[in-house]
Amino acid sequence: MSLVNDMLRDLETRRAAPSERLQLDGLYAVDETAVTRRDRYERLRRSVVVLAVVAVLAVLLGLLVDRLLSAAPEVSTVTPPVAPASAVPSPVQILDVLPQHDGRGLVLQLLLDRSVAYQRNEESGAVSLRLKDTQLAGELQQGRLQRDGRSISWRVENSGTDVQVLLVGLGNSLAVSDRLEAAGDRWMLWIDVPLNTPVEAIDAPLALDNLPPAEAENAHSEAPLPAWVSAPLPTPVAASPPPPAVQPIAPVAAPQVKIAAYQPDTLTLARQALQAGDHPRAISLLETLQNTRGHDPQVLRWLARAYLAADDQQRLLDWLPAQLAQLPDDSELRLILARAQLQAGDTRRAVATLEQNPPRLEQEPTYFALLAASYQQTDQWQNSADLYRRLLALRPSQSTWQLGLAIALEQLDQPAEAGRHYRLALLGTDLDDSTRRFVSERAKALGGL
Repeated sequence: MSLVNDMLRDLETRRAAPSERLQLDGLYAVDETAVTRRDRYERLRRSVVVLAVVAVLAVLLGLLVDRLLSAAPEVSTVTPPVAPASAVPSPVQILDVLPQHDGRGLVLQLLLDRSVAYQRNEESGAVSLRLKDTQLAGELQQGRLQRDGRSISWRVENSGTDVQVLLVGLGNSLAVSDRLEAAGDRWMLWIDVPLNTPVEAIDAPLALDNLPPAEAENAHSEAPLPAWVSAPLPTPVAASPPPPAVQPIAPVAAPQVKIAAYQPDTLTLARQALQAGDHPRAISLLETLQNTRGHDPQVLRWLARAYLAADDQQRLLDWLPAQLAQLPDDSELRLILARAQLQAGDTRRAVATLEQNPPRLEQEPTYFALLAASYQQTDQWQNSADLYRRLLALRPSQSTWQLGLAIALEQLDQPAEAGRHYRLALLGTDLDDSTRRFVSERAKALGGL
C-alpha cells in the first residue's frame, strides 16, 4: 500500500503523461498522516469511553459500600492512652558513716555517692536531718558520747525512702552545724556537735531581804487652803514680747550604705582549692592559716587531708607527729598519720600509732577496721581476728570485715571457720568483682561451696 501510494505521488509530482497513468488509472494517493491521526483519535475516544464506564462503576460501587456501612451498627473501640514510662531515678547511696570525736565534741561524716537535698528539724534537745530519696546500705548505725556531765546520742537509719539522722543531747541544748561539700567525685555531709559550748549564765535571783523597809504612809490630814485663794488680784502688766522664732534644724544627710561582694575566708578558699584538685594552693593557704590560728583542730585536719591528697607523704610524716602530740585525742589526725605510714611501708609504726589513745569502738569502727587490717600486715593474726570479731558484733553485715576475719582464721589454721566467714562475706554487697571472685574461690577451696 505504501509503495503504490509513493508511485501515485511521484506521478503527481512529475505531472506524468496520461500514458504513464494507464496502469494506475482510477487510483489516487492517500494522505497517510490524516489516516494515522484519525486512527489515533479513534483509539483515544475508545479509551475515554472505557475510563468513563470504569469511573461510573466505581462511583456506584462506592455508594453501595457506603450504604452498607451506614446500615451496620457502629462499633467504636477506645484505646486508653498509655502513659510513657518515666525513668525512676536511683536513690542516693550513703557509702559510709564516719563518727569522730575530739576535745571539742562529735563530728559525724556521711559519705554520699552524689549530692542530696535534706531537711533539718529542731525540737527541744534534739536535731533531726532527713535526707530525701536516700538509702543507707546495711543496718542502722548509732553511737553515744559522754563528757563533763553532757551526753550526745546519734542514730543514722533508713526511714521509708529517706534516711534520718537523729541527734539527741542531754544536759543542755544542742548547737549543731551541718554542711554539704563535694569530695572529689563523692559528697560529704559534715555534722559538727561541739560539747564545750559555754552555757549562758542565769541571772542571780533578786535578794528580797536586802530591800529597804517601806515607809509608813502619813495619816491623812486636811491640807490648808492655798495662799492664792485669799490673795488680791494682780495688777495687769504689759504683755511680754513674743519669744524669738525657732530656727529650723538643717536636715541630716541620709546615711551612705555600701554593699560589698561576699569575700570567702581563707579556710573556705582552701577547701574549694582542695576540692578542685589544686593541692599546692590549698596547702599554701592552710599553712598560712595555721601560722595565724596556731593549733586549731579544724585547720590542722584540713592541712593533713591536703598533704595526704597531694601524696606528699614525707612532708606529712615530718609535720603531723608534732601536731598530734599537742592534740593526742584527735582520732582523725591519728588515722591520717597511720594511713601515711602504711603508704610509706612502715606498718609497725602505723600499728603503734593506732594503738595509742584509741577512741571507743562503738564511736569510730572504721578506726579499728584499719587497725585490724594493719595487724595482718605485721602478721599479728590473732589480734586481727579478735578485733574483727568485735567489729562484726557491732555490724554483722559488713562484708569487708567478714573477709578480714576469714583471712585471719585461715592463717590461724581454722579452715572450717574461715570458710563460713568467706560465705558470709559473699552475702554482702560492698565487695567489688575481683574481691568477690577471690572470696568465692577461697570458699570453694575450703569446702564452703
